[in-house]
Amino acid sequence: MDRRGQFIELGDRPMKPKQLGPAMRADIMLDCPADPGTTLPIVDRAYRDNEFNLLDVVFDDTPLRAAPPEWEIALPANPLAEPDLNAARRHEILFTGGMMGAMVERQMGLSQSGSMMGGMMGGVVGGGMWFVNGVAAEGHMLDPFLTLERDASHVLQMTNATAFDHPIHLHGHSFRVISRDGVPTDFREWQDTVLIAPREQVEIALVADNPGDWMFHCHILEHQAAGMMGVIRVA
Repeated sequence: MDRRGQFIELGDRPMKPKQLGPAMRADIMLDCPADPGTTLPIVDRAYRDNEFNLLDVVFDDTPLRAAPPEWEIALPANPLAEPDLNAARRHEILFTGGMMGAMVERQMGLSQSGSMMGGMMGGVVGGGMWFVNGVAAEGHMLDPFLTLERDASHVLQMTNATAFDHPIHLHGHSFRVISRDGVPTDFREWQDTVLIAPREQVEIALVADNPGDWMFHCHILEHQAAGMMGVIRVA
């Protein structure tokens, strides 16, 4: 099935700063009008108070062109089924665990599901430290924790009740990111990995049109190895 990237039409709306987690990708078409001799630093600000200068873009004395290009840059849409939000089945997925996990769950008013002691006492890798709907995955052959009806629309409401960011990746499907903490997203962009901040709730929508058992996991691989992984079945 064709799972290429998807074009985002900004129109007149400015795009907000975009964080990319592990497994997330972005192709950016950038036109840089500036005065000759201008230096544009490209800086990695992922870690607070520890910025890293990746490179400097220096504008030559001779501009490439007198004006911005006028050609059409929009890419044709890929053949992905559009989810019907009015008819979509809804499913809740809760991520818990990790250091300070019990504190975050209490702050969010969540019942203590038994994941907290594993989160506080488990090792970083292989210690059952991270949980998907209260279960820390072990091994490679997993029973599905969620079954989606094939060719139907589904909304997955995912809550990150931990103190860490998690880039959540679903194999076999692309999905629209439709809301964050109840606020509709600006572009409802298509993705296959969504970065969920601590204490954040994200909704994604998809048509489950690719049958089989599909891995669903955090793409910080030590989180996956320590339990934040499951299987979603499409049948």
